[in-house]
Amino acid sequence: MHRTCPPILRAVLLALSLLPLAGQGARADDRLWANCRTCHAVTAPDGTQLARGGRSGPNLYGLAGRPLGSDPSFRLYSDALVSLGAAGRRWTEGDFIAYLASPDQFLQAATGNAGAKSDMHVAMRQGGAELWAYLQSLSN
Repeated sequence: MHRTCPPILRAVLLALSLLPLAGQGARADDRLWANCRTCHAVTAPDGTQLARGGRSGPNLYGLAGRPLGSDPSFRLYSDALVSLGAAGRRWTEGDFIAYLASPDQFLQAATGNAGAKSDMHVAMRQGGAELWAYLQSLSN
């Protein structure tokens, strides 16, 4: 951009140049959510549906910092996940990413029980950090 370009024009041009990047981020979130929405939704406490999805998995609203296996409206958690939450373990980004990558391995390592099994039968080895950020953005 030329130095004599008016500041307002520079700001507009800069904003326009960032639009394609913002659109790519939204598509990435939609793509990642597509892996989850078969079972999960993101619904605010007032009932507003922020990300449509199924009901066979727990609501992912406010997941960050929530005890593992603790959504009161969901009753089908594995015993291992519930026991971790009851012992005070809360969802962190690292635990979320590890759980998505291999739910059974995460539970086995976290509980020390080689037979611990998750009721989530899908593994998501990539995109966990981006999905965590997406869920955070919906929960704030």
